[in-house]
Amino acid sequence: MSLVGDVNGGKAWKAVRRPSDMNEYSKQIKEYRSMEKPGKAHGKVFVRVVGVRGLKVPIPQQTTALTCTLNNGIHFVTTPETRLSKDPRIDQEFELIEHNKLEFTLTLKVRRDAHIAAQSKALVPPPAPRMQAPAPVPKSRGGMLSFFSSSPKKQPCKTPTPPPPIIPYKLPDNLARYLKQDGTLARALISFKDVAARCDTRLFETSYPLIGQRIEASGGPTTMELGEIVLQMFRLPPLPGVLSNQLPQSLEDCHRGLRHVAWHKVTYFEGTLTQHGGDCMTWRRRRLRVIGANLVAFNDVTKKATATINLKKAIAVEDNQDTRTGALSPSRSVVDYDGMFAVERSFRLIFPGNQEIFFFADTDDEKAKWLDVFRALVGHIPPNPLWAELIWQRQQEIAKQPPAQVSSSKPLISPR
Repeated sequence: MSLVGDVNGGKAWKAVRRPSDMNEYSKQIKEYRSMEKPGKAHGKVFVRVVGVRGLKVPIPQQTTALTCTLNNGIHFVTTPETRLSKDPRIDQEFELIEHNKLEFTLTLKVRRDAHIAAQSKALVPPPAPRMQAPAPVPKSRGGMLSFFSSSPKKQPCKTPTPPPPIIPYKLPDNLARYLKQDGTLARALISFKDVAARCDTRLFETSYPLIGQRIEASGGPTTMELGEIVLQMFRLPPLPGVLSNQLPQSLEDCHRGLRHVAWHKVTYFEGTLTQHGGDCMTWRRRRLRVIGANLVAFNDVTKKATATINLKKAIAVEDNQDTRTGALSPSRSVVDYDGMFAVERSFRLIFPGNQEIFFFADTDDEKAKWLDVFRALVGHIPPNPLWAELIWQRQQEIAKQPPAQVSSSKPLISPR
């Protein structure tokens, strides 16, 4: 058993001399900051195409396949096929490298199956009916015979039969009327600089109009808005020195990492305990706070942090009352605790290598609350990724700057 004065480099506690000592990445962050060089790194842009909303085209009864293609001028990436509907769900994610002229298009295409080809043929007007030439008028017989013959009978005047009226052809309002020859239905253009500030290190959902066309009876197309495409976007700023495999690989990774780093900044509980172990060679009464994954001790006079215990390294929390009633940890005995188990209202945090830190509370109620907190935390602490910690610190630095200075310091807020 190890209680106090542990010099093992893997110990769960440490003294705090400066606020940065409470950060598990303090040494790495200092190294990364020294590596920062403006313009040498590029941010990432994660784009998720959620789907299409309010599509204003006729939907065929037959199953119709729809795809979405992202084109940033360098790469063309097409999503798997989904079924066309008024509000088709696409739910496909893309990762782009940020630069100062980042633009991309999203193009919806319909697969030209047999029923779509049949609709295209229906758009071709039928040939105009052929007009019948009028019958020729018979020639009258001339000469002497006609002169001496009786006067001719008046023939009734035959009026020509009028041609049937030409009924103007009406185009059927089908899906093919809205498609180009290659099956393109509509397109949206996204200029990243317009939304960079709003998706900077946070999830931003927006929509863009889908512009398409419709063939008219005159034969020409009319450009129109056919619906809107819904996107979720997240900008990850440049993080020089952080390895690519340590960076988030998806929009969900980004969202989860920032949610976890925020979790690690919250004070979940505070109170007074008497501690033995860790940095306390003897029983010491101290004010403690549970801040994220750390149990932090504060000086009663200066109110500054003096020591921290990393609860992420704890493997168990045990009530010493259980020890007195015989419910010991495996392979342990009462003798191992050297009389610590006899202290009223006491409990202990257990760490690898038989390291332990003992505490006792002033009242049974306070002890019960502390046990509830520790039992909820030990073994259930979410990870705190380095990249998220770096972003959180930069956001804090920007928040402390005067407004004029913030507006001029754009690396984190707009693309380079």
